[in-house]
Amino acid sequence: MAGVSQVVLDNIALDIDPEEYNLLSARRRGSVHMLVNGDTLLQDRGIQIKDAIIVLSGSLTDVTTLKALWAIYIKTGYTFTLTDFKDNEFVVAFTPGAPSFVVAPIKGSNRGYRYNMQLSIISVTKWFGTTGGYPTE
Repeated sequence: MAGVSQVVLDNIALDIDPEEYNLLSARRRGSVHMLVNGDTLLQDRGIQIKDAIIVLSGSLTDVTTLKALWAIYIKTGYTFTLTDFKDNEFVVAFTPGAPSFVVAPIKGSNRGYRYNMQLSIISVTKWFGTTGGYPTE
């Protein structure tokens, strides 16, 4: 069964659009310090695109899609392209040190699976239709 979703990972189209697609979740680099005199010192270093992650979750009904995703998940140091329905294109990797691809059977279904996926962004090729990537300012 060929995937019908417009979310494509390493040329593997998801068979159903994700129910959750959190695009660009990132923590700002920096810190907050409480000073002895009662003031607060805010050190803000901004965001770099490599700080961002993409979180997807939903259902898969095609075991072929599941197997193909698992095959790229288990590759060490592997980066791949993710394209989406917002005309974005990212180079991503499954986030190391985290359970970045979790799959569980859907109770009562003989072919359905729930998944959660966390991808670290390596670079941006296309940002909302604009080639050249993520804005830096």
